[in-house]
Amino acid sequence: MKSMTPPDALYEQDFLAWTEMMAAALEDRRVADLDWAHLAEEIRDLGISQKHALKSHLENVQLHLIKWEIQPARRCRSWEDSISNSRREIQALLDLIPSLRPFLLSVFESTLDRAYRYATRETHLPDGTPYTRWTLEQVLKTGFLPD
Repeated sequence: MKSMTPPDALYEQDFLAWTEMMAAALEDRRVADLDWAHLAEEIRDLGISQKHALKSHLENVQLHLIKWEIQPARRCRSWEDSISNSRREIQALLDLIPSLRPFLLSVFESTLDRAYRYATRETHLPDGTPYTRWTLEQVLKTGFLPD
């Protein structure tokens, strides 16, 4: 049954209903029923959200590795679990979307710098507290923790 609400209006009123309408139109190849402008926008946003997720997980691994190194007396299981979980999420994203690897490489340094700023803020240690700048391979390596 076709909705009485035009797709572009439904997009603003009920996003879930809009997605269901667009999926049905795509499956049935009803080109005239597609909301082309919003579909293009949502597809672009999907890519952006995957990049954001990858960047967030990478930053989280780096944050906890830095805290692990600069505050050894406060090391805890939750930091180790956070590192492991984020590594798994990164690997899952890269397995699912291999074209994210160049993006991962391009944001590695900036996420490391940002993670360092957060780590010093969270640990109340001064800016300039020394830490190791690990390689991407080390950061992603299962089981790697600084000494």
